[in-house]
Amino acid sequence: MRLLTRLSMFCLLFGLICCKEKDTQPREDATFFLRHKGADMPIWVKGNRQPDKIVLFVHGGPGDCAMCYRYYLKDLESDVMMAYWDQRVAGASSGKVDPATLRYAQFEEDMELVVSLLKKQYPGAQIYLLAHSFGVELAWQYLTKGDNQRHIAGAMMVNGMFSYYRWLYQVREWALKRAREKGNKEAEDFLTANPVTPQNTGTVDWEGIYRWMHKLDGNPVSVYSDKKYVINYALGSPNTALAQFTHSKAYGYYGDIESRTFEKGNLLQHVRIPVGLFWGKKDGIVPCEIGQESKDLLKNAIVTQVIFEQSWHEPFITETAEFVNAVRTFVGQQL
Repeated sequence: MRLLTRLSMFCLLFGLICCKEKDTQPREDATFFLRHKGADMPIWVKGNRQPDKIVLFVHGGPGDCAMCYRYYLKDLESDVMMAYWDQRVAGASSGKVDPATLRYAQFEEDMELVVSLLKKQYPGAQIYLLAHSFGVELAWQYLTKGDNQRHIAGAMMVNGMFSYYRWLYQVREWALKRAREKGNKEAEDFLTANPVTPQNTGTVDWEGIYRWMHKLDGNPVSVYSDKKYVINYALGSPNTALAQFTHSKAYGYYGDIESRTFEKGNLLQHVRIPVGLFWGKKDGIVPCEIGQESKDLLKNAIVTQVIFEQSWHEPFITETAEFVNAVRTFVGQQL
């Protein structure tokens, strides 16, 4: 009888402890849809609700996906709520989208609505941006418009540009340096014959420069070489490989015209929220020099700069633990 009593007391105590632990880390697992101008854009919110902090992942591309990178970002869900948003004509988004809406102004408008939706669903929560590559362009577009900054507690920019001209200039410089180091005369001759200036960004052979950058190992990392990632992608991601490789076809105007006009350099001085600049040091796609230039232009923001020495364009893939810790530190130090 005493044994049964002790077992009952132990089970009761264990149950109370488990309940207490559950209460201290209430989990969120919700899916929302933003329907706007022909696009049905999913937003998955997952993680710990208690800190009342949301990290909105603004994926790259254009036409990439958010949830397919949850594999690398999932550990953050023990600390904060992660919001994974698939942009229009990207990831698992759907609808009948007019290609004419694939413009910076429209993406900025979409982001305003995403932030508004999150604030409505989680009143009082602080929202942080975690933007990567093309997503950094969208984040700067958003943060430099009107009073949007008042909705954001901080922004982490990962290997992304603020200016098309400065970006392509640094890509060429990166590739030219590597061509000379490797003794690649063909690459050196092409790059020497194709300088990048503020005046020729609309006509310079950017694709040729970009191809040589890749041939010179500007980003030799492929997520598809990771078997665990591939299995997770196939079984645990709402995205499909077919969509992944067809979305980009809709962005011809972006690549040929829209992106070449992108310039936010003069506006970064107006950014006053905390900014994290997270960069893979070996990246040729968006070289580390762009991160340094970004820091120099952010004259009125508190800037945290983290360089990932063993990474290229996606430090969350190649140095996952270090990247997650950098995000934790950035979000944790903001009140």
